[in-house]
Amino acid sequence: MRPRRQLRRQVRELCALALAGTCLFGVGLRVRHPVEPRPEGSLLLRRAFEQGLDSLAATLDQLDRTLVAPIGTPGRDAGSAIGAFRNARLAYKKIEVLLEPYGPSVVERLNGPVEADEDHAYRPLGESAGFQVLESALFDQRANVGGDSLRATVRAMRHAITTLRFITPRLTLTDADLLDALRLEIARISTLGVAGFDASRSGDAIVESATALEGARALVRTVGSGHVGVYAAMAGGGAGVLSGDVRWRGVDSALGRAERYLRAHPEFDSFDRLEFIVSYANPLARAVAEARRALAAPPSLRGLWRQTAATVFEPDAFDASAFAPVDAVPTSPTLTALGRRLFFDPVLSGPRTRSCASCHDPRRAFTDGRERSALLGPPGGPHRNTPTLRGAGYEPTLFDDSRAQSLEMQAGMVLANPSEMASSAEVAAQRLRADSSYRAAFAAALGQSADRAITPRAVEGALAAYVRSLGGLNSRFDRAVRGDAKALTPAERLGFNVFMGKARCGTCHFAPLFDGTMPPEFVRSEPEIIGVPDRRNAAHARLDTDPGLAGVDLQPAHRGAFKVPTLRNVAITAPYMHNGVFKTLDEVVEFYDRGGGAGSGLRVPNQTLRPDSLHLSADEKRALVAFLRALTTE
Repeated sequence: MRPRRQLRRQVRELCALALAGTCLFGVGLRVRHPVEPRPEGSLLLRRAFEQGLDSLAATLDQLDRTLVAPIGTPGRDAGSAIGAFRNARLAYKKIEVLLEPYGPSVVERLNGPVEADEDHAYRPLGESAGFQVLESALFDQRANVGGDSLRATVRAMRHAITTLRFITPRLTLTDADLLDALRLEIARISTLGVAGFDASRSGDAIVESATALEGARALVRTVGSGHVGVYAAMAGGGAGVLSGDVRWRGVDSALGRAERYLRAHPEFDSFDRLEFIVSYANPLARAVAEARRALAAPPSLRGLWRQTAATVFEPDAFDASAFAPVDAVPTSPTLTALGRRLFFDPVLSGPRTRSCASCHDPRRAFTDGRERSALLGPPGGPHRNTPTLRGAGYEPTLFDDSRAQSLEMQAGMVLANPSEMASSAEVAAQRLRADSSYRAAFAAALGQSADRAITPRAVEGALAAYVRSLGGLNSRFDRAVRGDAKALTPAERLGFNVFMGKARCGTCHFAPLFDGTMPPEFVRSEPEIIGVPDRRNAAHARLDTDPGLAGVDLQPAHRGAFKVPTLRNVAITAPYMHNGVFKTLDEVVEFYDRGGGAGSGLRVPNQTLRPDSLHLSADEKRALVAFLRALTTE
């Protein structure tokens, strides 16, 4: 069986294929788009994209010429290399809106991180590539990286562009494609861009986000300049294809306002992210959604982020059934209610003494308050802290070590674990068949006869349906990001900016889910290695021995890697970390402020968390904790 990462890679490639209407990866397969592209508009967009790729290639060539000696060589003009790097990054950002959806493999080589797959499973997690390698070398004063090594990186990037450029003539784009790409880009900027996800050392994240919107706006105007689609009526070309080009004028205007706000507030640490999202990014996303609806084109692909939701911050933005297996029992209110009944019934456990709720208490956001979960017998593997089930339906993998690929699989594994439920889905189904009320309930939920309805698959499906209902994206933060200016206190608002800015929390715990599922595609969730200690006392601590992901994929480079958990409801899910080592949020913040395990003096091979101190002030730490408390479901 292929690893989950390889399957997700293929999903992204297929997404690009379906959105573009043609394969960009040499297969030559044509996919018919639901709305036929107008040749003029498609040609203009393609040419603009190609020109952007050519400009990026030229800036990389210039960067290559500046890297003729190692960084740090006496007499070397580091400023010229940094300037050339910044020019190349801005050229990349100008075409990011199309490059991300239509060249995901190229993006990985240009901007990293490189995702481990079945051919390179030994790779350290989050391995840098392209601009990330260059940025680290150019902006780290301690670096003394060979010029030949950096030039090889630049030339590999240049080759990736050449490959893509060779096949772009087969790319066709419609107005709907442009709007879909713009929708993704707005979400990308609102969650990753303003958090400095790919500009962690240069401090250029806000300027680069502005440039990304500038590039998107240029594409909108490029189509309009040809008197097709967006600006036909405005440009005097007669009636536009759309019923009202005022919608496209709204997109253009909102793009301009958002870009101007970013350029007027370029300082990364002090940037007011909540103001940007509420007053600029969300209105822009809604303008794009309105223009998209006017095209009456069917949605491109189903995913976790619903196509019907304009922004990722809306109450119904996410479809918790998106990661359900293709053969999952169809979810319904009746099935969810049945799953809830099962969740609280000890009949599912081997000794009939515990239910799922014994370890997942709704009053504690479905955790148990223990350092490590209570066990029925000796642990058959690592003994860990009980994770919250709130938001579990939004995650592509389950358990701290990502060993389960669906909630159905997770339910079956928990039932069968001798130290957890000491039973199995088969045993549970057999017991439930003896209960006439359960037989009636399963028959009603599944639309089958009582004699056939209760199966192991149905038991797992009912439990999964209930857990998928535990979303609860209705915290005070959610009210604030949807426009309620009084929902957060000034300290909590500052804490959000610290979270997304100086503290770099938002580069692993991605808004708005605040877990590791990366926006805007929401199909990828990479584990992280942060060096969790075995005790709170840093002076006597050692690295925790739990292998994490390495215990599943047997790759030494992944030892100590764990799935990034959600921070929603984190105020009521103490203690923290997979081993429950920290009792309070203040202790967690101190651990991260020191730079994780490596920053605390532990030897942590392949730590993905930067080991240098965050240098947070006391006020910033208090504000950060205050914000985390504002993520509690109301």
